[in-house]
Amino acid sequence: MTPATPPRIGITARSADKSYFDGWVRNYWWAVTWAGGLPVLLTPDSAALPADQQVAQLDGLLLSGGGDVHPKHYQQRIDGTEKHNIHDGRDTLELGLARAALAVDLPILGVCRGLQVLNVALGGGLLQHVDGHRSPKDGVAYHEVAVAPDTLLARTLGLEGRFTVNTYHHQAVTAGRLAPGLRASAATLQGPDLLEGIEAPDRRWTLAVQWHPERFYELGPQHRRLFSAFVDVAGNRS
Repeated sequence: MTPATPPRIGITARSADKSYFDGWVRNYWWAVTWAGGLPVLLTPDSAALPADQQVAQLDGLLLSGGGDVHPKHYQQRIDGTEKHNIHDGRDTLELGLARAALAVDLPILGVCRGLQVLNVALGGGLLQHVDGHRSPKDGVAYHEVAVAPDTLLARTLGLEGRFTVNTYHHQAVTAGRLAPGLRASAATLQGPDLLEGIEAPDRRWTLAVQWHPERFYELGPQHRRLFSAFVDVAGNRS
């Protein structure tokens, strides 16, 4: 009996350059591989096909972490967004892929920036800067979040109430900026009303988190379930 072909999981990134891959993409690659998926790197330089044609070749889309989304995509001027962290090509690529994936109900997992891209793709906005949520260069910052009951996130993680996450961001989605069609599934417990998890209840499997579950070595093993559940759904092609 021929083994089933692993589901093809597109992983977005700013560049395929080795130094960038090693520094920013490798953990996503290994997380997808660990979960039984076949990683496919998607960058602005590799985007020879329109977004809908790229999505047609995938079983799932992973919107990865990285820099800032240009606020022009949610009708704002720069006010806290870091200009040096904007990459127009990546914005175009990821917003196009997200919308194309949503149009055909392709499973989507968003991580950090990926959560923000998903929200902007559906018409939401961002808080352009928030203090205290970016890890220092020589360490990792953590904080607690609360997961909403009866959500895809809660069922996937098998967690209720409060739990600890790592934090690497300075932009965020807030309740007032949440896009139509999305539901908040986790939020911070202190400070501004920052959403740490969002999902689309009317989709097959669309979920995004603000923390970095691909950094297995910084979090508990239950966070790996985000990748195993995502890849499992992507592999169910019926």
